[in-house]
Amino acid sequence: MKLLIKLMVITGSLFLTSLLMAHEGHEHAKQLDQASAMEAASSKIATLIQEGQLTSSWAGQDAVHAQLARVNGLQNWIISYLDSGGSERLELIFSMTGEFISFTKRSISDTAAN
Repeated sequence: MKLLIKLMVITGSLFLTSLLMAHEGHEHAKQLDQASAMEAASSKIATLIQEGQLTSSWAGQDAVHAQLARVNGLQNWIISYLDSGGSERLELIFSMTGEFISFTKRSISDTAAN
C-alpha cells in the first residue's frame, strides 16, 4: 500500500511539474526574418543614440546590408549601415530570436584593411 501511495505522489508531482513548465514563457521564440531583423536594428539605433553611444547622424541611415552569419559558432543577423559620408560602417548583431548582442563602428579604411 505504501508503494502505491509513493507511486501516486511521484506521478502526480511529475504531472504538476510538466503543467508548471508549460506556461507561456516556455514556448518557442519566434525567429527573425530579414525584414524584422532590419526593423529591430533601426529601433536599436534609436536607443543607442538616446543612450549617447551613437551620434544622431546615424538616425536617418538606411541599412545597406542584412545577412545571416556565424558569430562565435552561433547563427546571427548582422545588419550593416554606412554613414552619409561613406567613411564609417556600423554593424549591429542580433540573435536569431531578436536579442541584441553587440554593435561595432569602424572607419571604412579599417574594414578594407581586414
